[in-house]
Amino acid sequence: MDEKKTNIQNSMPSFEFIDAPLWQEFLEGLTSSFGHCLAVYDREGSLLTTPTKTNTVCKAAKETTQGAKLCKEHCLKAISKALHREEPYIFECHTHQYSFAVPITLEKDVKLVLLGGHVFLSTEDTKRFLDKAEDYRIDKSTIYSFTKGLKSLSPEEFNTVPQSIMSLAVPFFKGVYHKGLFEKKFYKMKSVFNVTSSFLQPVSHKDAYELALKTLGVLFDVDIASIAVRDKESSFRTCAVFGRRWDELHSLVFPGYTEIVNKVIISGRPDVCLDRAVLRKLGVPEGVHSIHLFPLQREGEIFSLLLIFNTTLGEDDIKLISALCRQIAVFMENISLKEDKARKLAVQSALYTASRAFTSLLEPEALYDIVLNKSIDLVGAEQGSLMILDEKDMALAVKAIKGIDKAILEDLRVRIGEGISGGVAESGNPMIVNDIEESSVLRKNRSRYKTKSFVSIPLKINSKTIGVLNISDKITGDIFSVEDRDLLLSFASYASIALDRGAYYKMSEELRSISITDHLTGLLNRRYLQDRLFEETARAKRHKESLTIFMIDIDNFKSFNDRYGHPAGDQILKTVGNAIQEEVRTIDVVARYGGEEFTVILPATSKAASKILAERIRKGIEDTPYWGPKIPAGEKVTISLGIANYPDDADSVETLIGQADTALYVAKVEGKNRISFL
Repeated sequence: MDEKKTNIQNSMPSFEFIDAPLWQEFLEGLTSSFGHCLAVYDREGSLLTTPTKTNTVCKAAKETTQGAKLCKEHCLKAISKALHREEPYIFECHTHQYSFAVPITLEKDVKLVLLGGHVFLSTEDTKRFLDKAEDYRIDKSTIYSFTKGLKSLSPEEFNTVPQSIMSLAVPFFKGVYHKGLFEKKFYKMKSVFNVTSSFLQPVSHKDAYELALKTLGVLFDVDIASIAVRDKESSFRTCAVFGRRWDELHSLVFPGYTEIVNKVIISGRPDVCLDRAVLRKLGVPEGVHSIHLFPLQREGEIFSLLLIFNTTLGEDDIKLISALCRQIAVFMENISLKEDKARKLAVQSALYTASRAFTSLLEPEALYDIVLNKSIDLVGAEQGSLMILDEKDMALAVKAIKGIDKAILEDLRVRIGEGISGGVAESGNPMIVNDIEESSVLRKNRSRYKTKSFVSIPLKINSKTIGVLNISDKITGDIFSVEDRDLLLSFASYASIALDRGAYYKMSEELRSISITDHLTGLLNRRYLQDRLFEETARAKRHKESLTIFMIDIDNFKSFNDRYGHPAGDQILKTVGNAIQEEVRTIDVVARYGGEEFTVILPATSKAASKILAERIRKGIEDTPYWGPKIPAGEKVTISLGIANYPDDADSVETLIGQADTALYVAKVEGKNRISFL
């Protein structure tokens, strides 16, 4: 223990083991034996027991301001002399009474003084008091009553009393003190054992830290304490606080290179800092005048510090707290092992669940949401985004969002190398940002984050980056760890494969769509129509249902093209196609048959029911008021429809189309703008 620490402790006397009734009973017994008024004081002159006998002279003197002052001065002087000499000290007070001060050393830094006596040793002493009693504003009749019953004691008799009392008092008080000390130590040890036993319960790191801090507060009278966890820069960041809650204390960071912190790291032993200049460098509040530092070690490496502020600790306390820290460290290691196991199980479960979803889903849009949501759940976060690389302009586009206002990111495009996401896409390496406020690239968007921690993970196929996964705001408020990063990387490798497969699926679907779609109208083309007509005819035959088709032709279409040009003709084709599509059911098939001809397949539809629909389509097109900017207002477009039904009019696909085409021819011959059926 260094000198500064010892001085601090010496200046702060402790009598936490006082058994007041027992002390008082002992003093009363001494008074009965020796006849003297007795009381116990601490080294600062504070009264620890009630005086055993009323002394009217002292009482009267203390009732005056001057008398009380003189009494205190004499007592303090006597206490100091006795402690310094380490033997009884006899003195004459201002009332000319003689008293004694008996020093009692309980242990090295714990001392008290027994004051007693308050007697006149001669008639001369009594007379001298009477001569000056008026100075205390005491009337003669009262003075007479004070002194009438007083008995004088010879100096020889008086001189033997202090030593006799000391021989009896010292063993008694030492015995009582050490008994209390033992009981206190036993209680602390038992409590520490009970607390460490509590660590066997399934609690988290945070719960264990809070339990340890509360234990310190109760057992060691700790005013303020905290636990700081080591980060990757070897600094220690406060994660739990007990006691008075200074705002500054919650955000304290203790750099590992600081002399006192480095000393603890190197030695692996607790230490204390009393140097106010060093304390200010550590960034602690002005009210802090001391810090005890206790290391928490795992496999020889210090991962946390227990910090106790403004508390005097004895060597026994330091040993007990160190033992507590060792138990906490062991428990933390067990927790970490359990968490690692749980994390691995979580990964396996997430991968299994996701893989099932991946195999059943091929649409990229659905996969984007699954990948993002699983990633967020995996590390216990609240929000994030998934960005996919558009190779045309080499920019990342947001494909999925959770917990963030879509208006903020929906149209966002990040170029490769730009910001954190762009940097991750460029390097192909993950990135953890512990404090977003320190990142200039994110400061302008800081308001969308609740916490300061952010993690960005590349999505890769082999060495090619296809996107970036961004996760922020852990539910616990903690920063993202290396374990979180590795967890997301494992998941991302599987997710990337699924996303890449989904992209190929989308591409193939787009190619398939092109192959079956009319490029002008967006309707299905003739080739696809043939396939569907065979399918629907076969289904109608199996289920013995009716099937109807329309053959539709735009009347006088060639003249429109000649008068207004092909763009106008294209507009008419698109408008007619849309009008037909809007009137039919979702199960019906509308296709461009060729040129200005359209075909409609109506599954499970009778000829009678189809006539109503055909008339509605014809009338709707005839009544369309506007056809395009290059077509004069009032110009009408009409259509002719031919209807054929399976099995009423035909028993095969070829025959069915032929019959519908024949009916269309009849409608044209009969004047156009009408429907016809066989």
